[in-house]
Amino acid sequence: MFVGLGAFSASKNDKSKKVICGKVIDKTTGEVLTGVKVEIKETGTYCYSDMNGNFVLSVNVDSKQEVEANIVGYEQIKLKTNELGFNKDINLSPLQ
Repeated sequence: MFVGLGAFSASKNDKSKKVICGKVIDKTTGEVLTGVKVEIKETGTYCYSDMNGNFVLSVNVDSKQEVEANIVGYEQIKLKTNELGFNKDINLSPLQ
């Protein structure tokens, strides 16, 4: 979560950045998922969801980059940064 907190404080001072955050949730049970890697592809920027499923990242305001969320046992999901925002949850489906 340290990476996410740094991203948040940087975004308060930089108008070209915005914060995307939310929870990672099991789509079937509704339970939060801990330790999910949420990554902005091709930037090296990522964080892991915390004990409450929370994630926080900072991206360019006009970014349409791809965000990938994955953890063992769940289908990988890819979203565009413009599909995410403040308090936008990511729902992962368990592998069948």
